[in-house]
Amino acid sequence: MVQTGWILLPLAASLLQLVQSQGVPSKAVIDYCDARDANSCGTGECIVRRTGNRCRCPKGWMGVRCSRPCQDMFRNCPIWKQQDRCSWTRPITPFFGDNCALSCGQCENVGHQLVNPLPPMLENIAWIVGRWESKTLSGERFPEPMRGGYREVLDIAPSEMPAFDRPPVNITVSAVSLDGTELFKELGFMTSKPFNEDTGFVEFDKPSVGDDKVGIEMVSTTGLMTIEEGIVKGKSMKLETVYKKSMKGAWHEYKESKRLLRLIGPDLLEERVIYTDGRGSTKKWLKRYTRVHDYLQDFIPTPSPDSQPRPIGFGV
Repeated sequence: MVQTGWILLPLAASLLQLVQSQGVPSKAVIDYCDARDANSCGTGECIVRRTGNRCRCPKGWMGVRCSRPCQDMFRNCPIWKQQDRCSWTRPITPFFGDNCALSCGQCENVGHQLVNPLPPMLENIAWIVGRWESKTLSGERFPEPMRGGYREVLDIAPSEMPAFDRPPVNITVSAVSLDGTELFKELGFMTSKPFNEDTGFVEFDKPSVGDDKVGIEMVSTTGLMTIEEGIVKGKSMKLETVYKKSMKGAWHEYKESKRLLRLIGPDLLEERVIYTDGRGSTKKWLKRYTRVHDYLQDFIPTPSPDSQPRPIGFGV
């Protein structure tokens, strides 16, 4: 196997010096902990690094606040380890240490893991992951209303990591009328683009501060497709519909909507909606959900190496 680190590392260092000499940042430095805050890593310790502060966690744990069990994010992590990417990329990017912590020796698994881990770049939406339930006597609902009261299950779960592209979380919404005569269901995904993220590319003239972005794409069993975009701040997100299409025709589409989703308690989610229907009538409502299951606490025994899925892609 050809070792490329001795070529690429000096090249990257020269590029970094060139960029810094021009007075512009090479790329974002992302801190996952604050060395001044003794509690920012939970039971671990915050280690200051040039490529971004990281938590040194107790045995079996990793990640932000040392709250995730030790495991790899990608199937290809063992291949990347064999290619020595854990080592020669360390001065350039923390990507492999963050996403292949087990293979790269950043942590040690002690026999349990998550079914699907949440990648570090989606930690800003970890607060909304889970199965949520709501019951209302009103028929008001996004993206389409029901004739009367209903029960709803909002399921937001980590998905299997793609080989490439931005990772999502899966969304499933099921609403059943209280009299059992209507059933609506939406399927889709949510993803986030943190303002500070390690893209691997040099960025010029980027502002020093900005918002984390979020997007939700869903399709309904009623034939309605929607795309919402917005921003994440703390434990809340503001969303606005930027695209909608109904298979039943434009007359079936609502005109516009704005939503605010925010965590108001450890397991209590609030949704506020401003909704203009196809007839031009604007309505506002508030709905609350209770979290009944947390996928980020849903541990399973770590499978044996022989039973693990094979790596995919081309090892790049």
